[in-house]
Amino acid sequence: MRCDRYHRQIRSMARGEIIGSPKVRAHVKQCLRCQAEMSRERRIQRELRNLKHETPVPSALADRILKSVNSFDRSMEIKRRQSSRVAGACAMGAAVVVAVLSVPTRRRTVRTS
Repeated sequence: MRCDRYHRQIRSMARGEIIGSPKVRAHVKQCLRCQAEMSRERRIQRELRNLKHETPVPSALADRILKSVNSFDRSMEIKRRQSSRVAGACAMGAAVVVAVLSVPTRRRTVRTS
């Protein structure tokens, strides 16, 4: 169905992000389903704009959220780097052990008399 291919473009057009290709605009003019989708998306955007103006947000809230997100992201990155360093050290140690064990050793034969 053509409507499924145009779904993202129709929603972007309703939000005003893109103008849309002439082909998509012609499709929307003829398709009741896509017209309803565009109308629904416009209504959602209008309601979100109204909520934005109606709901007071404490000024420090956004800063606190950004700080917590940034600290979370950094801690995960630090943990990932530390674990990769540990894994690298283990791989290096295993390589050294294999190298040492694979070196042929000379054995002296003991003569029995």
